[in-house]
Amino acid sequence: MGALESLINIQSILCGLIAVYLYIKVHSFIKLRRFKGPWLSRFSEIPHIRAFLSQIAVVSPKILATSSPELWARTNSHPGYTRSKWFYRPVRYDWRMDNVFTQVDTKKHDLRRKQMLPGYSGRENLTLESDIDACLRQFVQLVQSGYARPGKRMDLAQKVHFLTLDSISTIGFDQCFGLLDQDADPNSYTTSTMEGLRAINRQMALGTWWTNWIPLVGPKMDVDVATSKGFEKMLALSGSMVEARERAFHEEEKNIGVVEKADMLTSFMKNGIAGAELKTEVILQIVAGSDTTAAAIRGTMLYVLTNPRVYKVLQSEIDEAVAAGWASPAPDIISHAQAKRLPYLQAVIKEGIRIFPPVTDPLGRDTPPGGDTVTIDGEEVFLPGGISVFPSFVAMHRDKRIFGEDADVFRPERWLDESDRARLDAMKRVHDLEFAHARYLCLGKSIAMMELSKVLFELLRHFDWGLVNPEKPWKNANYTGLRAITDLWVQVQERPLVV
Repeated sequence: MGALESLINIQSILCGLIAVYLYIKVHSFIKLRRFKGPWLSRFSEIPHIRAFLSQIAVVSPKILATSSPELWARTNSHPGYTRSKWFYRPVRYDWRMDNVFTQVDTKKHDLRRKQMLPGYSGRENLTLESDIDACLRQFVQLVQSGYARPGKRMDLAQKVHFLTLDSISTIGFDQCFGLLDQDADPNSYTTSTMEGLRAINRQMALGTWWTNWIPLVGPKMDVDVATSKGFEKMLALSGSMVEARERAFHEEEKNIGVVEKADMLTSFMKNGIAGAELKTEVILQIVAGSDTTAAAIRGTMLYVLTNPRVYKVLQSEIDEAVAAGWASPAPDIISHAQAKRLPYLQAVIKEGIRIFPPVTDPLGRDTPPGGDTVTIDGEEVFLPGGISVFPSFVAMHRDKRIFGEDADVFRPERWLDESDRARLDAMKRVHDLEFAHARYLCLGKSIAMMELSKVLFELLRHFDWGLVNPEKPWKNANYTGLRAITDLWVQVQERPLVV
């Protein structure tokens, strides 16, 4: 009887678990029954949609995806919406704490953002633009001396990453990684960031990310400068650098009262960020500040190189700007203020970000506990409480109702057509939403746009470019919404400079 009773008990437990599971799934089905999407998505996360059936669709039992700009803007600004733990917890770089990107507590996020904003805005980093110029000038010199000759190939994807890493390390903490100077990456920084994101991506896909918070597992993730390599090496080196800078910062405050260094790290410390929290903000700054900008430059350059008409018009505008004195003559770098006044250059940048969004993260937002009534496709829809809504930036940027019937085509001129002002304004709103909105607006947006403008201008001012393999120009993967781009092989020829 003992064995029989045990078997009956096990069966009872299993039946109970199945009943609970079915209740949860049926409850989720009822909550989201009004929304379109694969039928099985109401019960499982296995199906993946390949095309949107409307501006909002079910992708799992408690998650909706949307291409509605209005809904995405609302989830970033309307009271009651919060960041979804299912996405933001796994993408922590330090298992013990959040950074400004992963923080799901709204009040804590807003405080941290307030502490960091002066450093990103340039208000407390007066050499920000000139530091970027110095790195870009070195990039141009590297291409001139090492690659601008017949028969020589260059991996533009790698060199652009060298540039963005050197730039962010210089403006971020006044310690340039020196990748352009060496034309090499001895510490594997360019590949290590992708290794880290690939690991996070794998944990999210397998649902094992929570193991990082087990007391016996988490400490095993700590790294050491001497023994680590790859992404762990970057974590270790940035951590030791922060410790040294903190000591120097407090020593200067004590002895002098004025800290001389004018970089983003100094600004963060002046505004009260310290210790382990400072370390995790710095590693976020390195990865997010270099990878997203590099992806935007690579993507836009690829589309320019594969569209001869756009290439010719853009290069003509650049030459005319130099000849007319609207841009600084070489070897000086064009200023951001000058670049913003070049309409076709700015149209190319907007179109590059639209057709190839550098960030496609499922940036989930949880609905308020009591739900929310929103307007989608012109009708009011009630979103139940306790579900997550995330944006599909690709679908949003290719919405034909906003961008026209040729939304799948790279055509910068759409941004210069003022015949339909309402459509142009709608396009600009969608473009801005790529960088999130309101309290979650990307802190590094202004820096990224500055780099994009300067880099595209200088690359086409100094050089003519051609793809080595136009049919398969690069390798492109996506990890947690960030682009992993390699092997963008090009041939470069130096151009006569316009004076």
